[in-house]
Amino acid sequence: MSTRTALVANANPQGNRQYSRLTALKYVFLGVYALAILYPLFFLLISSLKDNDEIFSNPWGLPIKWGLNVYYQVWTQYEVGRYFFNSLYYSLLSVAITIFICSMASYAIVRMKWKLSKWTLGFFLLGLMVPVHSTLVPLYITASKLGLNYPRITMIVIFVAFAIPFSVFVLAGFIQGIPKEMEESGVIDGCSLPKAFWKIIFPLLAPPLATITIFNFLGSWNDLIFSLIFINDEYYKPIQLGIMRFQGNFSTRYSFLLSAIVIAIVPSVAAYMVLQDKIVSGITAGAVKG
Repeated sequence: MSTRTALVANANPQGNRQYSRLTALKYVFLGVYALAILYPLFFLLISSLKDNDEIFSNPWGLPIKWGLNVYYQVWTQYEVGRYFFNSLYYSLLSVAITIFICSMASYAIVRMKWKLSKWTLGFFLLGLMVPVHSTLVPLYITASKLGLNYPRITMIVIFVAFAIPFSVFVLAGFIQGIPKEMEESGVIDGCSLPKAFWKIIFPLLAPPLATITIFNFLGSWNDLIFSLIFINDEYYKPIQLGIMRFQGNFSTRYSFLLSAIVIAIVPSVAAYMVLQDKIVSGITAGAVKG
């Protein structure tokens, strides 16, 4: 086969040259595109190591003095560390609750055939058509009437509620493609229905679980509008609200602001790098098999 390929290649040198040019252009385009994406992150990181005067006097150059003193001040003196862990608490707990609820709900909708199973799935999917910001006023009125004075519980409930429609859509589509014989063999061996789900089905949900984890984590971590409305206590504010304290009415501490932004984007980048190989497969499987 290799000899035949070599003969074909030698017989058409012009086609080979054209293919090589197209390949070179493709790599040049991808390289420029990657540079255009990565350079803003590099500029942000370099600028965060400068003080205010150097940011304006030398915006494009490297820092004159290298050090992490600005990060230390931002983390401790300006309490960005507390904001950081507040956001981490909201995001991780809401994702864990979403996975627990939606995995079981999707399994019940797909596998347990009952009269309202399709209607229930449609009810969940209606949430995908509701604009998030259109619910701000009703949610605020409801929270006020119920007297919810627990910001952490309120934020987690909101994040979980808005994560359910997309999560059920992805998980239900994936579960439909899992052969029923796997559960039936487990039941024959003595597994109860809950045990068959947790021991057989749940481990197979790794791709869609990675998908909903990254999407819901980023949605919770990057939230600003709900936190701005429902959290008034400084102690419970997430990092997105904490960043706003560096911008005043008359001046802005750009060095501290940029350092806080770098800290804020680290979990998002880390989460995507860890789960990126399963995100596309989870979405594709849910869309095709559903």
